Amino acid sequence: MDPVAGGWPVLASWHEQTFLGIEVQQYIGIGVLLGIVVLWQLLLTRGLGIVLRRRIADAGKREFWDRERRRLSLPILWLGVAAVVLAGFPVLDFPADVEDVVSRVGSLIGAAALVLLGFRGVDIFTAVLRKRAAQTDTKMDDQLVPIIRTSLRVGVLALGGLFVLSNLGVNVAALFAGVGLLGLGVALAAQDTVKNFFGGVTVFADKPFQIGDWIVVGGVEGTVEEVGLRSTRVRTFYNSIVTVPNYTFTDTNVDNMGARRWRRYSTTLGLSYSTTPEQMQAFVEGLRAIIRANPSMRTDFYIVEFKEFGPSTLDVMLYCFIDAPNWNDEMRVRHVLNLDIVRLAERLRVEFAFPTQTLHLDSGPGQRFQAPAPPEPDQLAGAVNDFGPNGAAGQRTDRPLTSGFDNG
Repeated sequence: MDPVAGGWPVLASWHEQTFLGIEVQQYIGIGVLLGIVVLWQLLLTRGLGIVLRRRIADAGKREFWDRERRRLSLPILWLGVAAVVLAGFPVLDFPADVEDVVSRVGSLIGAAALVLLGFRGVDIFTAVLRKRAAQTDTKMDDQLVPIIRTSLRVGVLALGGLFVLSNLGVNVAALFAGVGLLGLGVALAAQDTVKNFFGGVTVFADKPFQIGDWIVVGGVEGTVEEVGLRSTRVRTFYNSIVTVPNYTFTDTNVDNMGARRWRRYSTTLGLSYSTTPEQMQAFVEGLRAIIRANPSMRTDFYIVEFKEFGPSTLDVMLYCFIDAPNWNDEMRVRHVLNLDIVRLAERLRVEFAFPTQTLHLDSGPGQRFQAPAPPEPDQLAGAVNDFGPNGAAGQRTDRPLTSGFDNG
């Protein structure tokens, strides 16, 4: 058979035939590219799954990374599509204008895939940070994790946008110059915002307080609820929210009441002038015994002494420290301490005096008013011991009279 007169040319050029303006060989090439994309997706995702199952023994960690692998499958697929289009499509010998359009589309797909991968990487990174932050005592790092996540996402999005603009033919250098001038104008117009930003950085770096601390700053007193890069939210004891600009913390003293290991309790107890020396001594020793017996009091340093003679009272100084994590617990310890002081005074028959004038009248000719006799010395000593660590007279914060009425 003559190959020129027969059907050989038709068989020999079947791949050069066109359908919808595209040659059969180009269709085959497109199919090969799609196959490469599918193979890329299967090898990478399945391979990651096998590696994770073999390398990670902990079930919780393996579940976390397997979940992240599934989330990464879509951006990995689009990244493979972009790589195959950019590297393989020019081989198919399409017209130059078609190749240019497809190249730009591939670049956009690649940029979107990289941004998605960046987002997922940021989420994985911040998830690890969040887990480590939860294991620390401070809550500042818990507050910092969302800010880091947002900042990194903005950075990834900005880089992706610059990549897209560069592939679209935009002069990025000229754009940066314009943005720089605009940024200078914005910075001059928003100096307070810039100061707040650097103030927030200072707060996170120096950590003058933590979330939940009771602070006093610039006339604002309350509990820190949230710390951001621009402002800090403080809940006052009136249950209102005060937003404090962060630059305030750079030039104002911050009194962190929540950082106190001990909470001071200083008061003066005024006894009447009818108190005998023995009663005074027993009262002072009883106060010391009460402090020693209370598990919420600092027992290595306290001062209880007969201080001075007041205008109408014998003044006893009580200077001690309370071990309490918050104000509510401090008030509870004060409550119990004050009640024990009242009980001690009753046992010792000691009267608290207050500024007054008392007129004593004779009950009859030759008779004068007689105050009740004070307890005997052994009775005074017994009362002091009863309020000590091994006694049963005092009330303890961990042993209330009843239960079920606490606000916690």
